[in-house]
Formats: sequence, C-alpha cells, structure tokens
Amino acid sequence: MSSASQPLSTTERNKQLVLRWFREVWNEGRRETVSELFLDDAVLHDGGHTMRGPKEFLVFYDNLRAQFTDFRISPVVDLAEGDHVCLHWVATFRHKESGRPMHITGTSVVRVADGRMVEAWQNWDAAGLQAQLSAQ
Repeated sequence: MSSASQPLSTTERNKQLVLRWFREVWNEGRRETVSELFLDDAVLHDGGHTMRGPKEFLVFYDNLRAQFTDFRISPVVDLAEGDHVCLHWVATFRHKESGRPMHITGTSVVRVADGRMVEAWQNWDAAGLQAQLSAQ
C-alpha cells in the first residue's frame, strides 16, 4: 500500500520557513538566505532596536559573526498559529578573541506572508552573554 504524502498546511510551511532561517542563516552561515527569506520592507524588533530589511539585518549579523564563531542554534519549542511562528531556542557559539564557549537562550516570533518573513520580534539573553564575556 502506497501512501501519498499530504501537502503541508500553511501553518506548517510557515514553521518550516522559520526553522530553515535559523538552520541556514545561523548554523550554516548562508548570508544569501537572508535576502531570500526576509523581505526588503520587513521589520525585525530586537529588544529596543529595530532593523528594516536584509541590509540592516546583515549589519547586525556581520557584527555578531565578527565577534563569535561556531554558531549552533537549536529549537527547543516551536509553535505556529495562522501567520505567526514562535520559536524558543538555545544558541551555543565561541567567542573569537578568548576562544571561550558561550551559551544563550532566546525567543523569536515571526509573522510570515507569502512564504517570506515580514515582521519579527526577538528577545535573547544579552545580559547572560555579557556576564559570560566578563567572567574571569
């Protein structure tokens, strides 16, 4: 008996898109995925800072990549409803200057339209990262 695979629901496709973002952009270092998945007029709210479009996001991204290496972001919980996806994640990476391993958690909420990210809100443990960087 052969079973035909069912097409993914829009909600499931949206969830897969966000998981792809973290896998390709962060874990694989694929900068080109940013322009592919993040619309030119998309907005990313990162705490008190707002980035608009791929160009502004890549400034943030390149700054982090200049300071840290060996990124591995792993989803802990992923939820989706309608056009929103929420992902709670754990990130491990290495501080380039000291060689020390780092560990933070964060949560991202993404609104998706037509298979692309149009708005996102993220909150990550910047204080925890600063404490790790300051530790003797």
